[in-house]
Amino acid sequence: MSNKKSELSNQFHSFKILAIIELSAAILFSFFNISFHADISLLAFPLSIAYTAVTCWFLFYKLVLKTDGKNILAAIKLTEYLPYFLFITFILRRAGKTGTPYIIDVITVILWFVIFVLAYFSTRNLYPKKNEKIIRGWAVAPVEKKYKGFGRVIYEIVDTIDAFFWAIFTVLIFQIFLMQLYEIPSESMVPTFLIKDRVFVSKLDCGPKFPLTDVGLPDFRKYKRGDTIVLRNPHYTMDRKSEVKTVTSQLIYMFSLSTIRLNKDADGELKADPLVKRITGLPGEQLVMQDGTLYRRTSESDVFEPVELDAKYAMWNLNTVSSKIKPFIEHLPLSASEYQKMIDFEETRRNYDLTAAEFQAHELVRRFRNLCVVNQDAGKFSAPELYEGMLFRNKNEVFKRLYMQEGGSEWFEKFMTSWIPTKNDIRDVYSESNYRLNVMAKLIFGKMMVEYAQFYSDGIDESKWDKQDSVSSLMNEIELHYWYVQNLLDERNMPVFPANDSEGNPQYIPNNCYFMMGDNRFNSLDLRHSYDYKEQSLAEDDPLSLTYYSIMEPQYINKKYIIGKPVFRFWPVGRLGKV
Repeated sequence: MSNKKSELSNQFHSFKILAIIELSAAILFSFFNISFHADISLLAFPLSIAYTAVTCWFLFYKLVLKTDGKNILAAIKLTEYLPYFLFITFILRRAGKTGTPYIIDVITVILWFVIFVLAYFSTRNLYPKKNEKIIRGWAVAPVEKKYKGFGRVIYEIVDTIDAFFWAIFTVLIFQIFLMQLYEIPSESMVPTFLIKDRVFVSKLDCGPKFPLTDVGLPDFRKYKRGDTIVLRNPHYTMDRKSEVKTVTSQLIYMFSLSTIRLNKDADGELKADPLVKRITGLPGEQLVMQDGTLYRRTSESDVFEPVELDAKYAMWNLNTVSSKIKPFIEHLPLSASEYQKMIDFEETRRNYDLTAAEFQAHELVRRFRNLCVVNQDAGKFSAPELYEGMLFRNKNEVFKRLYMQEGGSEWFEKFMTSWIPTKNDIRDVYSESNYRLNVMAKLIFGKMMVEYAQFYSDGIDESKWDKQDSVSSLMNEIELHYWYVQNLLDERNMPVFPANDSEGNPQYIPNNCYFMMGDNRFNSLDLRHSYDYKEQSLAEDDPLSLTYYSIMEPQYINKKYIIGKPVFRFWPVGRLGKV
C-alpha cells in the first residue's frame, strides 16, 4: 500500500512541478511584454498578465495547492490556450511603432516554447479518462457533469466554439512554422501552376521566423536553380508599419475563415503577396537575357553562356502547351501568328546592317536639306519629345516644324546621325540589341520625313500623304517596332544584372541572395520588373536616343524573404501530385 501511495504521490508531484515551471515562465514572459510606448504595444502586458493570473488561480491555487477539482475543466482550457493567447500578446508587443531588442525576442521566444511544451504535458493527464492517478486523494475530486436540456445546448455551443478556436490556433502555429496552404493567384507560373491551383508549401526547412522578429528556425534548405519557391513580394515596402499590417491581416484572415482580407496597398487593392516564382539566378552570377535566352557568367569567366536549365522551364509560346492544360489558361499573351511575328522581328533586328544604316542616314539628311524651305515667320525650331509613341503620333506637326522653322534641318541632321560615333563600340548583347532598335526607328522616322518633304514640294494635299504606299509601308514598320518595344521588350529581355560598376567591372549576385522569374515570362511581374513605369532611352550612348516607357528594374532578394517551397499540388484532383 505504501508503494502505491508513493507512486500516486510521484504522479501528482510531477504534475505540480510542470505546472509551477509553466506558470513561472508565463509570468516572466508577461513582464517581457512591458512597453513604455503610447501605442498598441501597451496592451500586451496587461492582457498577458491578466490571463496568466486567471490561469494561476485555477491551475496552481485551486488544483495544486487546494487540490480542488471542482473547476478542473476551466483549469485545463485556460492552460491549453495559454501559449496561444501569449502568442497573440507577443505580436501585440511588437506591433507598435518601435520593436524590441533582438535579445529580448530570443528570451521571449524561449519562454514561449517552454510554455507551449509544458501546457501540453501538464494538461494531457487531467482529462477525466486519464486523471485517475493524479486526482486520487484530492480534497475535492473532479466530477464529470452530465448536462441536459438547455444546459446541454449551451454546453454543445461552447464546445463547438472551443473546437473552432483550438483549430484556428493550431492551424496558425502549423502554418507559421511547418506547412502552409497556398492558392495560386495568377498565371505567372503557367504551365507549372494554373490560377486556383492549391499547393502545400513546406516552411520548416526554409527558416520560419516568429512574426515581427528575426528569431526562428535556421534555414536548412539549399536552394538551386529551377526550384519553385514562395517569397515575400519585394515590390512592396517592408518597413515595420507594413509588416505589422501584413501579420495582422493574416491573423484576421484566419479568424474570419478566409472571408476578410485587409492586406491592401495604397490604392486599396489586395497585395500580391506572397509570390510563387522559380529561382533562375544564383549567388556569384551576373545575368543578362536577350530574345528569351538567359545568359550567365561568374568571376571565373568573362563570357556570358546560355543557362540551359532556364530554357527547360521558360514558357514563351503558350500556344504549344498541352491540350489538357490550354483550355484552363485564361489569357494567352500572344497568338501563334503574333509569336511568329515577334520571332521574325527579332531576326530582322539581329541582322540589321548598321553600316548600310549609316549611309542611309546621311543620304536622308542630304535629301531633306535640299527639300526643306525655311519660313522666317514660322519661328525657331524646338526639339520634339523623343518618346517613340509621341514622336510618331505627332509626325505631321513635327515635320512642318522641321521643314519650315529655323534650325529644323540642323536638328534633323543631329537626330539622324547622333548614334553614328558609337556605331563600332563594343556592347553587351542587351545594349547592342536596344541600340539597333533605336537606329531602326530613327531610319523609319527619317524616311517618313523625307517622303513628307517630297509630297509638300510636289504640292500633294496633306490629307493624302498617309495614304501613299510608301508612307503606309513605313507606318506598318513603326507600328511593328512600337508593338515590340512597348509591349514585349521588357518581358523578352533583361539588361546585365547586377549592373557593372562605374568603371565597367562586373558585379555579381551576393551570397544568400537569389534572382527569380515566373515561368510564363510574358505574363509575370517578377524580379525583373517594377510596378511603376519610367521613361527610358533605348540607346544610352546616343544623346538623341528615342525613349520608351519601361518597368525594367531587376533585383535580387535575400533568402530570408523566402517563405517556403511548394511540394505538393492537392487541387485540382486531375493535377494532383508532387511539384
